[in-house]
Parts: sequence; C-alpha cells; structure tokens
Amino acid sequence: MRPLLLEDSKYWEEFMSSDEATALFPPNLKPPHFTAKDWIARQRKRYEDDQLGSLALIEKESADFVGMSGLLKQEVEGSPEIEVGYHLLPKFWKKGYAREAALYFMKFGFAVLKPESIISLIHIDNIPSQRVAQANGLTTNNKVIENHGPAYVYRISVEEWAKTRSRQ
Repeated sequence: MRPLLLEDSKYWEEFMSSDEATALFPPNLKPPHFTAKDWIARQRKRYEDDQLGSLALIEKESADFVGMSGLLKQEVEGSPEIEVGYHLLPKFWKKGYAREAALYFMKFGFAVLKPESIISLIHIDNIPSQRVAQANGLTTNNKVIENHGPAYVYRISVEEWAKTRSRQ
C-alpha cells in the first residue's frame, strides 16, 4: 500500500472506463463528469483534510496496481462515521484483495483512531461487496437513501471486532 499519486490515474482509467465497475455509481461520479484524475485528486484532498483516504493497493509479486482501499470520514444521516472502502480493478476481483485490504484498514482504524464502530456503505445491488463486508464481520440493518444511496450501512462495533479477533 502507498499513497495515491496523480500519475496513478493512468491505471485508474481502466476502472473508470469499465461499465461493470461503475455500473452502480451515481452519474456525477462517472465519466465524462468525473474522471480518473478527479478520483485520485479527491483522495489526495482527503489526505490533506482528514489524514485519511484510499491508498493504492499494489500486488507484491507483480507490482501491478490492483486498486485502492482505505478509511474515509463520512457523514451518515447527520452522524460522523469512519468508513472502510475498497475499489479494485475488475481483473483483480474475486481474488481476496478487497477482504484483505479491508481487514488491514479496520485493524488500523480500531487500533489508532479508536472509533466506536467502522462502517462500509455498499450499494444495495452490490452483492460481491456485501459478501466482503459480511466475511469481515460487518452486519447491516439500515438502508440509507439520501446522498449515499441506495446503500446499506454495514457496521462492526469495537466490541464485535474484539470478539472476532479473539477467535482467530
């Protein structure tokens, strides 16, 4: 993992140009309204503003750019939250990278930021990402429609996190 660089937009173009990868994105976050360069710049602004944001995921063996993952400050229904997010290039889907990255950032988040819980905002039709969240111990009982939706809020509390870690 490393901070995203503006030149990473050349790799992120593959994601942004994939209809499958962006199918569930709102139109304002898709090309031509929102580009790979915009996406990278948005994360870099998060680094400055929040000291959080998505980092580049680089495959150790090949040094290939896999995607990005990290912790983000979000506001959900008026409450501040810490979200673990992940977006991978389609050729790296179903290889365990999203789960591994999310676990890493959740561990970091609970140890360093010490939130009461960590969430993932996941589109209601994004079944693969919902499976990643469930495999990492997050559960949902809340749907958010406005400004994140339609999305489920998956959540794991610090107590639930401690229980799942003690069983491993």
